[in-house]
Amino acid sequence: MAADRLNFSNMTALAPMVRVGTLPMRLLALDYGADVVYCEELIDIKMAQCQRIVNDVLGTVDFVAPDERVMFRTLKIRKSRTFNAPGC
Repeated sequence: MAADRLNFSNMTALAPMVRVGTLPMRLLALDYGADVVYCEELIDIKMAQCQRIVNDVLGTVDFVAPDERVMFRTLKIRKSRTFNAPGC
């Protein structure tokens, strides 16, 4: 069972609280050697209201709010190293 748990020992992580967890910053941190990056905190009700859209122009997956704001954006190839931190 312990093998199924995430282990962050000896890892370099970027886990900002606000406004710095955007896609460009996460990609830059990964390019500079971060093992794992976190996105900005999003309230779970906002994510539930979003529509998941594959953006072929940018090569991203976008989560778009009803008012058409992009709430979260990630690259398909990097998504396994990005953690979303939902709020309550």
